[in-house]
Amino acid sequence: MNDKLPKTVKQAMSLLEQAGYEVFLVGGAVRDLLINKVPKDYDLATNATPEEMESVFRDFHCIRTGMRHNTITVHIQNDFIEITTYRNQCYTIQEDLACRDLTINTMAYSLQDGLIDPYGGFDAVQAKILRFTGNGLDRIQEDPLRMLRMIRFACQLDFSIGSQDWSQIQSCTSLLGCVSKERIRDELDKILFSNSKGLEMLYESGLLETIDSHLSELFLCEQKNPYHYTDVGHHTLDALRNVLIFAPVVSHKMLSDFEEKTIRYALLLHDIGKPHVKTTDTNGVDHFYGHPQVSVELARHFLTTYRFSNAEIKRILKLIEYHDYHLSMTYKGMRKMLVKHHLYPEFMKSLLIVKLCDASAHRHPEKMIPALLDFKKFYMDFIQNHPYRLSDLKIDGHMILTLCPDVDPKKIPVIQQECLDQVMQHPEKNTKEELSRFIKKNQRRYRVMKLERK
Repeated sequence: MNDKLPKTVKQAMSLLEQAGYEVFLVGGAVRDLLINKVPKDYDLATNATPEEMESVFRDFHCIRTGMRHNTITVHIQNDFIEITTYRNQCYTIQEDLACRDLTINTMAYSLQDGLIDPYGGFDAVQAKILRFTGNGLDRIQEDPLRMLRMIRFACQLDFSIGSQDWSQIQSCTSLLGCVSKERIRDELDKILFSNSKGLEMLYESGLLETIDSHLSELFLCEQKNPYHYTDVGHHTLDALRNVLIFAPVVSHKMLSDFEEKTIRYALLLHDIGKPHVKTTDTNGVDHFYGHPQVSVELARHFLTTYRFSNAEIKRILKLIEYHDYHLSMTYKGMRKMLVKHHLYPEFMKSLLIVKLCDASAHRHPEKMIPALLDFKKFYMDFIQNHPYRLSDLKIDGHMILTLCPDVDPKKIPVIQQECLDQVMQHPEKNTKEELSRFIKKNQRRYRVMKLERK
């Protein structure tokens, strides 16, 4: 393992050892190196206090990133290395490791002694199984978020969860209600980005009921109609599986973190309203009329409760609102989409991915997906050849006032919209001359009525 460590990490460890302190590589970095995965972070544990660490690294930039937990971050060359004093007043590395949540995280590595594995972490990694360290109930009660962390690791590493540990999670789901919404949200983010099976594990464990009962209800809501083959919950799972499959189909550019996060949460919540609007006709066929609107309101409550940013909430709710919207390949339909609903390219990219993922989880994706791809081509051709925003006009409000000095200023947006209607239908008329001619021709309708002063 020594040859896999970055030089900066070995330098930090050597400096602490030369100063007479113990130091070990700990946590996920040890686990990742054992499965030949490049760690995202390298965390060190030591018996040195933060003040002693700062003295050792006085020639480097030290940042007090977590003094509550006795942690500093040392900047060596281009790397930031987090170093923490043994936790919970522990005096040895063995005591420190005993306080960690899962056995796969209880290994440490020393430059002098190699791998230190007092709790069977190496065997757990080899067997691809997740277990709590020591008594699982104690670990959960110390921090109930560890239940979500275990499911997240199962998704990220494709490991299974020990049967006893799974039973302990199922018996403690109500404890998750004591955890802050922000911490739960952050774990949900990682689960959704990892693997869609995480949502099913949350449901089967009972944790989803604690997180949001409306989401749990989706797995109990059957969809007996010609369009679906499974309940709403498993439809949602199947839709989530295909995000990274359809993203490059819609755009050659990689999704930003914001785009991927909002797409995944839109898919998670897009049908959350279905159980509340479900009706069954005399033929036994299920219908879900108006479910996008109900889904928007339930999603708004979920997103607000879990402290999503305003930008994330706005984007996710709009994706849910339009996930079932008919995309028309006509001039009239395009005008409505662009002018009335503002379905601009930066939003349409995400909406098409949502709709494609949704379609892939229907009974007849072979009909729906080609239609959406045809629309994508039509839409891209349209926006490349037609002005569709007020900013695309070759004339602005100042020019309009110059042309018509007595125009009612309140009518300038109306004039601009009429100009946009003209050039959307006739792109060749988007010139200053043509638009000036159009405004002058209609300027009587825009004038202010002048009243005589008494």
